[in-house]
Amino acid sequence: MDPGLYDVVRGCLIQEIRLDVIANNMANTGTSGFKRDTLSFDELLNVHQQIDMGQGNIRHTGNVLDLALFGEGFFKVNTPDGIRYTRNGRFYVNAEGQLATADGAPVVGDGGPIPIDGNEVSVDDAGRISVDGEAVGTLSIVSFSDPERLQKQGLSYYVYDGAQAEGGRPPETAVRQGYVEESNVAVTEEVIKMVETLRTFESYQKVLQTFDEANAKVINEVGKL
Repeated sequence: MDPGLYDVVRGCLIQEIRLDVIANNMANTGTSGFKRDTLSFDELLNVHQQIDMGQGNIRHTGNVLDLALFGEGFFKVNTPDGIRYTRNGRFYVNAEGQLATADGAPVVGDGGPIPIDGNEVSVDDAGRISVDGEAVGTLSIVSFSDPERLQKQGLSYYVYDGAQAEGGRPPETAVRQGYVEESNVAVTEEVIKMVETLRTFESYQKVLQTFDEANAKVINEVGKL
């Protein structure tokens, strides 16, 4: 393959990947705790997809089981597939009477699942939970020394790739009851990126068309010899 043609094809593929990332970010603008994906390139221009762990806006909901993390760290959840981590604090009470995610997976406290059996639920900044004035547990909030090894899974979960290396609770992180953390996707920024990417993709397509026309001309001229 002509080196120039190879670069053009590779450029097209990179723009397709970029479009997929942008589209996924925009599709999750309404997903609580969602962290946008970004692309970077190494010295050899290989593509690397990364997660932007920047803080999302904290929005008041008034729901006593909605919890937002202001600062670093993740809620810890015990799913059927094992321990997972999330920033989506839209919690409920599952069939076993435990604080849980929307799919029923119990949220992990310092002593295990957190029972919610009563009327008045109170959560302080440190994640200590009381029901009708009685302490029932403390949220297990963890951080990671190497957050780049976190990988996204469905249902707003993350899994740590490698040996579990949980850190302690980030000292500056606060829990906000009655709030949710919104996606950190900036819609306007993503729209601008999408327009730029589409234009770049179209430019590469025009170059490919030029290569095709040149090749066709050469083939026709050879055929006349």
